[in-house]
Amino acid sequence: MPFFFGPSPIRRTIPYLTSGKLVFRNRVKIMEICYNQFWKYWRKDGSNKPHPTYDNHIGLRELYFWNIPQIQYMNPELQIVRHVEKFPNPFIRCWLDNGKDVVFDCDSKSRHEIMDQLIKTLGKTDEILAMEKSITQEDNPALFGYKLKRWCMCAEPGQCPCTGVVMMPKVMRGKYFLYLKDDLEKEEKQILSGEREPLYESDKMPLFKQARKHWKGWKKDRKPNNSDDLTGEATVDTHNDQ
Repeated sequence: MPFFFGPSPIRRTIPYLTSGKLVFRNRVKIMEICYNQFWKYWRKDGSNKPHPTYDNHIGLRELYFWNIPQIQYMNPELQIVRHVEKFPNPFIRCWLDNGKDVVFDCDSKSRHEIMDQLIKTLGKTDEILAMEKSITQEDNPALFGYKLKRWCMCAEPGQCPCTGVVMMPKVMRGKYFLYLKDDLEKEEKQILSGEREPLYESDKMPLFKQARKHWKGWKKDRKPNNSDDLTGEATVDTHNDQ
């Protein structure tokens, strides 16, 4: 499969992504990660030799490689921005919904230490996660749907009934969007009182003869011709200029 290609494809598997421990609080909106790559110099033989394995940016580099996929999966509404080779020291800056920012110093820290610092400062506690998980359980009386106590929300009083049982008003149906709301409400009142029969049904009035009621006065200015028949064949009247 294509997602198994590339370095460490385990980062794109569902078990790995769901094992993330960092779930930010709702007030955290943006996360900035600033670090530098390995510095390199050239050997005399022309081969490229990297900087020694350990430096003050390695912890944040490893966190971006291994933990950022988990953080993005567990926080889908979080925006993550990366800055490379722009600042001398590695750090993480989180922006809150009130415009304030929280800066974490990541100099010479491992990725595990950085993750623990983020979880303790801006992460949700175990009590909050347990409470949110209990809300989404099946025994919650506020939920409805398949394999739950209530199949549809329309079973509760005060809610809009199902259209399969009670027909919606014509104003709320897309089939009558060509007509004004006042005309439709007036027609429904007359139909209920027995004064007239419905005129806006598709079987009573073909689609090509349905009029746009918001074109005021279009029938008054229109001249009668033979184009009003149900066959749809229009005839043009010729007038002699004398």
